[in-house]
Amino acid sequence: MTLPAPSDLIGRSHVSDWLEIDAEHLAAFSRGSYLEPDRVDLTISQNNAFGPTLVDGFLLLSLLVYFDFSEPFVSIEGGYGLNYGTDRVRFTTPVFVGDRVRLKRTVLEAEVKTPTRTLVTLDTELELEKSGDTAMYARWLYLLIDRKAEEASDAQ
Repeated sequence: MTLPAPSDLIGRSHVSDWLEIDAEHLAAFSRGSYLEPDRVDLTISQNNAFGPTLVDGFLLLSLLVYFDFSEPFVSIEGGYGLNYGTDRVRFTTPVFVGDRVRLKRTVLEAEVKTPTRTLVTLDTELELEKSGDTAMYARWLYLLIDRKAEEASDAQ
């Protein structure tokens, strides 16, 4: 299998299904991120003007990976996407426990790095169902890798 040509990727769009962010998502993220028991307790925080059910921005950012795994829209047999980072991230509207979000993604650029690797740049927007507002905007980069082709090349 070979990688898609950049011209076949650029402009490709996808809108995910809705995902409800529940208290368990927030608690699990807090346990893994803060590593302090008092930060995991979802009682009212004196340091947070939005209250205890505000969803962390980095939890929202981590949903890029969730949506990519659950609903891949660029994939190749025997290949994978390697997170290459972000160029820009903005959290534009607060999200709270119980809110439903979905991800809109569009391929902005695709650049062949090697015959087995293409750098893909996505514009992503995390949309809130209740208002239609964009909760997060991120320009996400990942390296699409044809693992089978690389292994075959290494074997020679």
